[in-house]
Amino acid sequence: MAGNPDVAEEAGETPEGTGGAATGEQVLSIMKTVGRRLIEPLREDDDLENFRLSIPETQTTTIDGDTGWAKRPPAVLRCPQCEEEFYHHHARDAIDCPHCVAEFDPEEFPDLELLYMTCPRCKSRMDHGQRHPKAFDVPEWASCNGCRYHWEFKHSY
Repeated sequence: MAGNPDVAEEAGETPEGTGGAATGEQVLSIMKTVGRRLIEPLREDDDLENFRLSIPETQTTTIDGDTGWAKRPPAVLRCPQCEEEFYHHHARDAIDCPHCVAEFDPEEFPDLELLYMTCPRCKSRMDHGQRHPKAFDVPEWASCNGCRYHWEFKHSY
């Protein structure tokens, strides 16, 4: 095609010698080349073989995620007695400071100072927050910027 000699050359055609008019085979060949160029960026990416849309509640695109308080990422809390930081791995486990004798029931989690949550996939510090602070006194979401893991607190209104 006279308008784009690069496409014509890539398709194995040269517009010279045809007097500017392309034959049907040349047009078809050029159209196939243009089609391949358009489709190539849309082909599956081998690096994201496990890519999937995240849980519907998040309405975002992530690599992996969980929903529910039982699947809450590990939390780093500050002990109110000794002021030390410690991990609380599972949401339903008793909260026990390893630095002193402080022990709390899992229901007392909102009364403790949450410093941050740790990504269960890559162990990075996660962003977290609340959407309804007047209704809930626990984090409602957490996202990892490293591996794109996302957790949502599932609730009904």
